Amino acid sequence: MKNFKKASFLSLNLGWIGLIITHVIWSNLKYKNASGGDTGVVIFWSSFFLIIFYVFFILIPKKKIVKLTEKLAISLFTLLSGIYALIGFIILIGWGFLISDNFYGVFLDAFVFGLIFGLTFHLIWNKKQKAFKQMHLIPILTLPILFLFIYLFAFPKLFPSMAYNVVPQYLRHDILKNTIPKFKVGDDLSELQKALPGEFEFEKCFGSRGAVLNNFQFVIEVNCCKIVRIEFGPRQKTGYTMGGKRKPCI
Repeated sequence: MKNFKKASFLSLNLGWIGLIITHVIWSNLKYKNASGGDTGVVIFWSSFFLIIFYVFFILIPKKKIVKLTEKLAISLFTLLSGIYALIGFIILIGWGFLISDNFYGVFLDAFVFGLIFGLTFHLIWNKKQKAFKQMHLIPILTLPILFLFIYLFAFPKLFPSMAYNVVPQYLRHDILKNTIPKFKVGDDLSELQKALPGEFEFEKCFGSRGAVLNNFQFVIEVNCCKIVRIEFGPRQKTGYTMGGKRKPCI
């Protein structure tokens, strides 16, 4: 039992990271971007409820968990862990999503968390416990911080176009705000689409797109696959007008 807290907390951290990745994938499949699935909200509240889950559903029944870990095969224990996490999620907060009849992706998140937790804990407890004794607690505690640093800071800074559809809404807006000023009238629409994938999809290379964000607003008009108008700046009381006329391509 000496290593239970370390093994279980590492499993919890890896499960939480898997939960976030699962939610990002689900959000992209359903909404075509992570912000549509309120990924930022999920990151915040999942960390809060997982602490509660850890105390009441893992630490308190730890003797039972260890007994099942040593008795059951890894595949069965992993599956039961996924179901157990799903039940715990429903008891803590998931019942609210059942009542609201939407946002069912969070149940998948909880199930995947349980699967990863069960798989990791079973491997550590039954096969790697001796080596695990040498591991310090600090790397385990800092693992979520490292993940958040990479996901919420380094990744969008280094690869903004790749991060655009997989980060929370506030980062998505930051990428949009920092990318649009790099373009000018006459630039190809395809380059803008590469920089901000999924944001500027115009039928037959003609149309306009604008938005007013918290501290930024813009409008872009496209004709013949070229940017023919681009305006941006700090948010004002009124947004930019849109609706340029289509001109024949030369």
